[in-house]
Order: sequence, then structure tokens, then C-alpha cells
Amino acid sequence: MTQKTKSWRMPAGETAVTAVLVVIMLILVAYPLASLVYGSLNVSGPDRSAGGLSAANFARILSDPQFWMAWRNTILVSIGSSVLALVFGLGTAFLISRTDLPYRRICELLVILPIFISPFIGAIAWSGLAAPNVGLLNRVFSGLGLPIHVNIYSLPGIAMVLGFYMTPYVFLFTSGPLTSIDTSMEEASRLSGQGMFQTLMRVTFPLVTPSIFAAALLVFVLSMENFGVLAVLGVPSQIPFIPTEIYLKFSYPPPDYGYATVVSISFVLMTALGLLVQRSFLGRKNYVAISGKSYRPMLISLGRARWVAFGGVLLFVFISTVLPLFTMVMASFQSYWTTKFTAFTFVNYEAVFTRGLFIRAAQNSFLLSFVGAFIACALAGAVAYVVSHTRAPGRAFLDILSSMTVGVPGVVLGVALLWAWIRVPLPIYGTIWILLIAYITRFLSFGIRNMSAALTQVDRDLENAARVSGASKTKAALTITFPLIRGSIVSSWVLYFISFIKELNTSVLLYAFNSVVLPVLIFDAYLEGRYPEVAALGTGISVIVLLTLVLSALVFGVKIKPKA
Repeated sequence: MTQKTKSWRMPAGETAVTAVLVVIMLILVAYPLASLVYGSLNVSGPDRSAGGLSAANFARILSDPQFWMAWRNTILVSIGSSVLALVFGLGTAFLISRTDLPYRRICELLVILPIFISPFIGAIAWSGLAAPNVGLLNRVFSGLGLPIHVNIYSLPGIAMVLGFYMTPYVFLFTSGPLTSIDTSMEEASRLSGQGMFQTLMRVTFPLVTPSIFAAALLVFVLSMENFGVLAVLGVPSQIPFIPTEIYLKFSYPPPDYGYATVVSISFVLMTALGLLVQRSFLGRKNYVAISGKSYRPMLISLGRARWVAFGGVLLFVFISTVLPLFTMVMASFQSYWTTKFTAFTFVNYEAVFTRGLFIRAAQNSFLLSFVGAFIACALAGAVAYVVSHTRAPGRAFLDILSSMTVGVPGVVLGVALLWAWIRVPLPIYGTIWILLIAYITRFLSFGIRNMSAALTQVDRDLENAARVSGASKTKAALTITFPLIRGSIVSSWVLYFISFIKELNTSVLLYAFNSVVLPVLIFDAYLEGRYPEVAALGTGISVIVLLTLVLSALVFGVKIKPKA
């Protein structure tokens, strides 16, 4: 009788937990997106009484040349950055995964390092390096008498910066498949007289075509939605992009809510289309040839060229990552950006760290990142467990809800949350709590996917054995299942902390004076021309991120290699 009661109650408990999670996800995800659609049809602003629903906003925007120019620039820059990321990412993935390149593990860590650094901080560093006439590189070239002029405030310059910061994504997407392919086809190609380059182009890369296309589409979408880089390098040169147009229409008086909201709708549709196509390619990952026998690939010997290849990887890392970061660190110790690294001073750090606004921003950032990471981990763990370890009705719907924000750009999510919460009679909008909601909503799916992958490797028989011994399902999950995926939980917390502390896209539309955070403080200081202070702030937040990574690796054994 007792056993029957337990077996009858368990589905009811699972259903109740699933229902609660579905309600939470509806509030976090579905409600803001529905509010965005409502806002696009509303002829008044989100803080005004309803003025009726109409398609007038769509008609006005679709006939605006500025809208189409912004889309043109956004697509061109995204294509350019995707091409660069494919060249560098696929090249380094092949060298590190398939050849006898020296110090491959160190090279791997160096190549993926930009994924942990805020791209908009890197863009700020590049603005000091390659600004026309006054950029440090242009000054050096001019001093050497070289007829080279670099303009980072241009479509090619912006595409280059985005391409550098998108390279790690291509690397992560392609390095695994390159390691897993069956080398017998490559051996057959070489035995038939084909050289290494011909084998690479005709056999190796075609075998990982789905992963290459998936990486390209992901990078294309990420480039389109990268507000920080597009704003830092596009706004000063008055080059319109879709994310910056949304920000400018919302943030500068008189605000044009209709324009920003309709553009946001078009942005969601474009990114969602790109991710759907990307998933279709990922669904055909079995296109990679893996035989039934051992398929651990034999490393290709590069001979003496291995050191040349090693030097090439280091040169790429130096240009893409080390040079801008080094320049920013040096600039943080100077009164103004110059090529002469002699007049060192701590005045920038003193000015920044003693300012009340910085202290408030630092407190808000650490509170949101530290506490928010725990909340996000708890919610992500519960969703991942229900989806992958139960048979509760509604778990498929919960899975869909939890992944919906993957295709929503951060600046669009900011617009959606503004429409969703500004009219709610709760003291949320204009506080750090709206930022907490935004961060969790934007990045929740990352931890869910990470923990779901770990949970699928835990045999359910372990929980069943605990339940036979008298433990409840909740106790079995908390004492057996989740401790077994401790590594994934910790890595998810680290990922959340880093993502939250450097998040600009949503923060820039939702912050108020009392809820300002460090990325917004850096962005505003850059727009105001306080470049040395920007360098000090950028250096500080980069050090925080790198220290978090190092400490998590040393203390908790977290592997510094995010999964694709």
C-alpha cells in the first residue's frame, strides 16, 4: 500500500514542480516577448496610456531609408566578421587538433581567451590603436615613414574587430569534429598522390561541413547582435546599425518607441531565422565520418614548418588579443593615450576608484553577478532536471520556453523587458531587480544546456536505488544526482558570473542612476571622451574576469574551455 501511494504521488509532485517552472519561464520569457509584439502595434509609449493598436509603426519604419541602411551595414559587417572568424578559427582548429603543433594546449587556451573578454572593451582598445590620424598604430606607421593608414571607424575595421572576437566560437565548433573524423579517408587520399593541402580541402573540411556552416551562421548572428562593438565603433562615425538604432531611438530625446520596437521585431525574426538554419546543420552532424573502429586521428607532422605554424598562431593571438589589451593597460597608467610609455601615473585609478558612482556601479555589478549566478544556477538546474530526468507532462514545453531567448538579441530583450515591466505596479523597473531579471532571462539557457548534458550521463538507477531505501525523489536528487554533476554546476556558476558582470546589451537600456553597473559606466565614459578612465575601468573588469577563471580552475578544477 505504501509503495503504491509513493508511485501515485510522484507524478503529481513532478507535475507541480513542472507547472511552477513553466509559470516562471512564462513570466521571464513569454511575457516580455508578447509585450514586445504589443509595443510594436501601440502608437503610444510604454509609459503612457494605450493609444490604440495600429500597424502605423510598421508602415513608417519599412518606408524609412535609414532602416534599410542600418540593415545593410549590419549584414555586411556580420558577413565580413564571419569570413574572418572562419579563416582564423578553422585554421587554428586544424593546427591545434590535427597537427604536431608545439604547445598545443597553451595555444588552445590563448585562442579561446577572447571569449571571456568583453568585446566592447576590446573595441575601445582598438579605437585607441587604429583611430584615423590619432591612433597609436597610425602614429607608429607615420613615424616610420610607412604609407599605411588604418581606420577602425569603418565597415572593414568593425568587421575585423568582430571577426577577432568571433574566432573562438568557430574554433570550438570545429575542433571537436576535426578530432573525431575517421582518418582512413585522409590516408586513402594521400596514398592516391594527393598532398596535405589537397587532402585538407577535398576530404577533411568537407567531412565537417555541417559544423563549419553551423559555426558560420552562429557567428553571423552573434555579430549582428553585438551592440557593444557596433556602438563603440559605429556611433562616433555615424554608421547606422540595427542594435545602435534601437539604442539611439530609445535613449535620446525625443524617444521614438515605435521605431525601436518595430526594429526589434525585425531583429528577432532575422536572428531566429539564422539560428533555425544553424540548428538544421547541427542536426546533420552525423555527416562527419566516424568508423566503428578506433578513430583517434593521427597527428599530421609539419616538420620544420611546425614552428612556423606555432609562430603564426602566436602572431594571431598577439594582434587580436594581446596588443589591444596591452595598449589598454598601458593607457590606464597615462594622463592621455600616447605611444610614449614613460609618463606613468595612478591618477586614472584614483579618479575612478574614489568616485561615488564607481562604488555604486561596482556594488551593483558584484551583487548582480554573485547572487544572480546562484539564482540562475538553481533555476537552470531545476529546469534541466525536469526536462532530462523526469517524465512530467509539460517538460517539452518547458524545454522550448527555456531556449526561446537564445535567438533574442540583448538590446531587443532590453526593449521587451521595458515594455513588460514599466506598467506593472511593482517597484522593479529602474532598479537592479529589472537587471537581475534581464541577466537571468538572457543567459539562463547556457547553464540549462550545460547541466542537461551532465545529467544525461547520470544513470537514473542511482536515484531509484535511493528511493527503494526510503528516500524521497527530492532527497535522492539533492544528495545523489546533483552532487555527481558538481563540476557542471560550478562551471555554470562561473559562466553566469562572467556573463553577468560584463553584460552591456540589456543593461544600457534598463539601468537608472541608482542601478548603474560597470559596463554601462565604461560605455558612458567612452562616449564622454574620458579615455584614460575608460582604460582603467576596462583593465579592472578584465582582471576580475581573468582572476575568476584562474581561481575557479585552481580551487574547483573548472576546465577553462567552454563547450560549443
